[in-house]
Amino acid sequence: MAEQIQTEIKKIHAKVGEPFKIRIWEDRTRGSRYVPTFDAAVLKLISDEYERTRHVRTNDIGMHYFEFVPVKSGRYSIEFECRYGWKFSAEDRLVYEVEVAG
Repeated sequence: MAEQIQTEIKKIHAKVGEPFKIRIWEDRTRGSRYVPTFDAAVLKLISDEYERTRHVRTNDIGMHYFEFVPVKSGRYSIEFECRYGWKFSAEDRLVYEVEVAG
């Protein structure tokens, strides 16, 4: 039986044309990273940057910043899955509900 990942939905309020950022703590030491899934017709990803915060040779830990600009009002979701390059299923899942005002 497949293991079910518990998901908490986080809410974001935004305005059309105004960028907003999502910041995720990420440990890339074992080769994982968060990958977003979203409707590109209504949300534009304008920046995807990783800032390493721990400076130890054996660790790669830091903050992953995603910046989006909504182009249409409404309610949308962005789902982030923590994935390994060699694994088909997600280790973790983060869901953001974005409410965009016109």
